[in-house]
Amino acid sequence: MKKGVYFSWFLLLSWLIVVSCNENKDMHQAHRKQVSMDMITFTGREELYAGIKTDTVKRKEISEFSSIVGTAAFDEQKITVVTARFRGRLEKLYVKTPQQYVTKGQPLYAIYSEELLSDEKELVGALEQQEKFSSIKQVIDELIAGARKKLLLWGLSPEQIATIEKTKKIAPLVDFYSPVSGTLVELSVSEGQYVEAGTALYRIADLSELWVEAQVYTNELQWLKEKPRVQIEFDAYPGELLGAKPVFENPALETDQKISLIRFLIDNRKDRIKPGMMGYVHVKRNERQTLVIPKTSILVGEMVTVWVKTMDNMYEPRSVKIGVQNKKEVEILSGLQEGEIVVTNGAFLLNSALILKKGAGMGDMGGMKM
Repeated sequence: MKKGVYFSWFLLLSWLIVVSCNENKDMHQAHRKQVSMDMITFTGREELYAGIKTDTVKRKEISEFSSIVGTAAFDEQKITVVTARFRGRLEKLYVKTPQQYVTKGQPLYAIYSEELLSDEKELVGALEQQEKFSSIKQVIDELIAGARKKLLLWGLSPEQIATIEKTKKIAPLVDFYSPVSGTLVELSVSEGQYVEAGTALYRIADLSELWVEAQVYTNELQWLKEKPRVQIEFDAYPGELLGAKPVFENPALETDQKISLIRFLIDNRKDRIKPGMMGYVHVKRNERQTLVIPKTSILVGEMVTVWVKTMDNMYEPRSVKIGVQNKKEVEILSGLQEGEIVVTNGAFLLNSALILKKGAGMGDMGGMKM
């Protein structure tokens, strides 16, 4: 009795194993058939005629990338305006050529002024009184100190005052010197002109740092808040990238336009960049290390797909999920592994060959390159 029961269970188990194996075999065959239907085989000559080109899936740095046109300009915060300290006549302009470089301490102009001449006389007179009336030395010293202070306030240098004290001679013309080093960007007066106190004479710019001004649309302003990496390339120095940082965003839009002005600061201590030069502001953001393929590999339809070379002369389509992209490359979030080979040129021909192979009803593989 027990032997018969065991034998029945043995027969049932054997039948289940056979059925399972047959089902697995059928599923495997169906899968192989489907894979076979999705695979395209090209001979070496067909690959050559089709212009098939490939690249490898790599792990590398990628970022969103954009470029805008910019123009180098003076940093207004580094411009010094030299003004007249008092009323007088400009007898001599030592610096009068626009774009001329000026060093700190270089003479700029000579001026004749009745006010200055009167204060010079006061100092010389006090010095002469000091020699005659030694008994009231303290009073005389105070007069001399007051006269010195007036001349310093007029802009004379300690050396010029010391010369007057030493020679006890009044100088009808007094030279004034540049307080900074830089480039003369504006001369507002001419020789022989009378000027009032406060009249702007020179504008001298320090070009060790420059602004690069660019205009962007309002929908592009958001990337400024993402702390992007900004580099600037000038037409005069192609391929050479200069680091830059945003320093100003116009709070108001241009009149009747949807654009805003942005300024970037660059280092120009080598004095190679001149105001007015045109350049390109390259902005990189969302930088990351990830899987990357050339953008020409992507086909977009109902699904985003790429063609993968699985072995010699054999290709299959693969659905992928993409992330950050720029003009040349795209991030792969899923669907590919590092080291796999993707088609970068000729994907449309592979697509067409697959459609012909499977029939015209295959519409989901149609697409356009990004």
